[in-house]
Amino acid sequence: MDWEYLVLAPLVIGCQAFVLWMVYRLWKHLNKQRACATTPYAPGTGLKGANIPVLATFVGIRVLPWVALASNSLNPVLRIDGENLVYRVLRQQQRLLSSVLQVDVRSAYGTFNLIFEFRDSPLTFIANLGSPERGAYVLSMLPASVTLSERAQAAKIALPL
Repeated sequence: MDWEYLVLAPLVIGCQAFVLWMVYRLWKHLNKQRACATTPYAPGTGLKGANIPVLATFVGIRVLPWVALASNSLNPVLRIDGENLVYRVLRQQQRLLSSVLQVDVRSAYGTFNLIFEFRDSPLTFIANLGSPERGAYVLSMLPASVTLSERAQAAKIALPL
């Protein structure tokens, strides 16, 4: 054996161990529970006109509700301000709530998505709120003029008082 093998072997093994440790730390960071997803809203907190904490926002296609064209989990914005819906996926946009065709709800383990379908666009805005309690509270903030799907009406009724 040459001295190069004696020196390089521990160096290569050490680098591989470091990379595996970094992958493990990244996996642990990505799989930890987010505080935003577990804390429910308290009714009467006065969030109307303020930013609603969301985990992520998406732009989707109306006919394929689980397919996202763009997403934002770094600085998502959802705000119901009077008769306006303010949101940010790629850039901040503002739409009238009267232009919302309907609001639908989709949920899976760890997610609770509100899907806003617009009258004049084949694209949808999707907000991941994290829990059904948060979704029910946001649905209760919407004016009565906004049409809710059957799933959204059932989720709104589930609001704990």
